[in-house]
Amino acid sequence: MNTFSRRTLFGLGAATAAAITLPGCSGKSGPMRVSWYGPDPVTKALNKALDAWKSSGGAEYAAESAPFDDYWDKLATQTSGNNAPDVLRMSMSYFSDYAGRGALKDLGSANIDTSSLDKDVASSGEKDGKDYGIGQSSISYAMYVDEAAIKRAGGTVPAQGWTWDAFAEFARDYSGSVQGSYGSTDQAGNFQLFEVYARQHGTDLFSDDGGKLAASKDTVEEWFQYWSGLRTAKAAPPQNVSAETTAIEKSLVAKGKAPLQFGWVQQVTFYQPLVKGPLSVLPVPQGKAGDLSGQFVKGLDLWCVSAASKHPEDAAKLIGFLLNDEQAIKAIGILLGVPPSKKARDLVSADAGSAGARAIKYVESLTGKVGPSPKPWPKGYGELLTGFGRIAENIGFGKTTPAAGAQEFVDLAGKTLGQ
Repeated sequence: MNTFSRRTLFGLGAATAAAITLPGCSGKSGPMRVSWYGPDPVTKALNKALDAWKSSGGAEYAAESAPFDDYWDKLATQTSGNNAPDVLRMSMSYFSDYAGRGALKDLGSANIDTSSLDKDVASSGEKDGKDYGIGQSSISYAMYVDEAAIKRAGGTVPAQGWTWDAFAEFARDYSGSVQGSYGSTDQAGNFQLFEVYARQHGTDLFSDDGGKLAASKDTVEEWFQYWSGLRTAKAAPPQNVSAETTAIEKSLVAKGKAPLQFGWVQQVTFYQPLVKGPLSVLPVPQGKAGDLSGQFVKGLDLWCVSAASKHPEDAAKLIGFLLNDEQAIKAIGILLGVPPSKKARDLVSADAGSAGARAIKYVESLTGKVGPSPKPWPKGYGELLTGFGRIAENIGFGKTTPAAGAQEFVDLAGKTLGQ
């Protein structure tokens, strides 16, 4: 039985931490190992990109992949046993945990060509003066909107986008007009959307040093109360319905029971095949109409090299290949996010009518309009992400109140970030 987990890796004492920080691994090195998370389309695309690497004369490799949650449990076990893959896909949710414990190699002198990458993406993996990862994509939060469904219901999407107040009014009107449908999915537990909301209230989510929650308890409570109000008005689904619609194919937008979905911009390509009409890619609601300063563009997934790698040079070459080779770029498309360079975006946006092209256009349209990119999420972010969702679910089921839930989250943040 596997006794390791993300909690084991990041929550236990010095024995685990020591195991992580020791470079090198035991046994024969074998081929370079390449590991990533994601659904089946991501795996197919990366396998195709790796085929191009092999055809170009690249070093031998062994591929490993898993769904998101399974990936992190497995990687925690591998890392604590000094057996992590050489090249690994790293989420910003766990980046600071791994980088801060010496599990990732500093790529500052690895000669990976990042000259064409967007500035914010190229610097996404910098922490404490070292470069522990190279951004895979330029992404931002977005709404995917079935505007045809809204039009059939007699509504419109404002040209400047919705304010949160106007969005609530729209959601109530839509659910009242379209029987059996909701104006919005319930996003109360969406910690990453909440970050945008917090920034709209004039503060980053975390302090500059990552040691404190910068968003106030009042802002957290306001967020939970907002979605509680939409549930009460039946403009957002009850908690038992939301609990059954977490998979993309079971989502309300895929079932035609809500006209929109929130997510990172590239995820529109996962939803679009399940929706008859085109999904527009639009900014999330704002505090003031047209003010996008709460949003940001950043590389939130990175290619990293394990500190235990016995193939560091080949690993660096492979990362450079995935970022810059035309065959690899075309194979990956936007499945890892909007490509992080103008060259790459031009290569994958030939089909102007595709969801991918709309995602690319959206990210490019945000240039100069959004706020500055936040620093890497702090150690313990993954625990806060999970805790925020759990608290929101308890509020939805009536087990606690928005006020009590907000206090619980602030306490959790204090404990987690203060470790």
